[in-house]
Amino acid sequence: MRLNFKRAALIAALSFSCLVSFAQTKPAKSETYKDIIEKAYNLSLQRDRQQALNILANALQKETRPQAIAELKKTISEVGHIFFSDKAQQLFETGVSLRKNELNQALDKVVEASRIEPDNFSIIKEQSRLLIAKGDCKNALELVQKQIWALPYDEEFKLSLAQAYGCLGKWVDYQRLADTVVIKKSPLQKFWSVLEADKYISAKNLVKAQEVLTNLKKSDDKYPETSYWLWKFDLAQKRTNLDIAQKYVMTCKNISANQYRQYMIDPMLCRHLAEVESELKGMNGTPE
Repeated sequence: MRLNFKRAALIAALSFSCLVSFAQTKPAKSETYKDIIEKAYNLSLQRDRQQALNILANALQKETRPQAIAELKKTISEVGHIFFSDKAQQLFETGVSLRKNELNQALDKVVEASRIEPDNFSIIKEQSRLLIAKGDCKNALELVQKQIWALPYDEEFKLSLAQAYGCLGKWVDYQRLADTVVIKKSPLQKFWSVLEADKYISAKNLVKAQEVLTNLKKSDDKYPETSYWLWKFDLAQKRTNLDIAQKYVMTCKNISANQYRQYMIDPMLCRHLAEVESELKGMNGTPE
């Protein structure tokens, strides 16, 4: 499993770092950023993630050199995402695999994993997505806000926070956060785009909504939520597009496990099926 490989590779790196530190005798000097990284790795080997993140975050705040900043950020990400416990990782993976069809069970598994590793970034992000999918937007927001301090520049964390704001309809807070991201150049652009579409449709700014959705359709027409938001856009204009609605339903019903994983950073992925199917039935447009 990819996470297992990552964990093994990082633990090997941490162990090597410790051996090097014990093998070398250094004269007394001021602590460098490399010393901080080494100390953080040592703390990680002792499973003291919080202290490791604290010293890395403090060092990052004081650092001005580009290479040092890049290395500190990389280390923070590694330390934050590594699984220290096989049990926690197993529960996490089980929760992820259950998310499509068994949302409550998926959340139970991930919550159980969080009890073992409450400060694991992978678990926190997935738990926030599951909470949003269940409509528990307030707790999703609080969960991400508690941990984003350690990785404020991480775009996936920012997206999780933005999704929680969107879920609550807090578009002013969302916009403040979105302004820190260059969405058009983001590798997560499609997921930001559905939030932008939601924001503009909610504000009845249909010109901007159409612009966002046109670009989204061009960039990834296979992304199921593209069809959903195109359908919502038409409804906002008092139009009914049965073809788009049917496409959404059929895409979600036939989505493969690999395709689902490709888009599951979106907590609402294929979560609008009941809404769309209900509309289709009312219009005698139920897909065969």
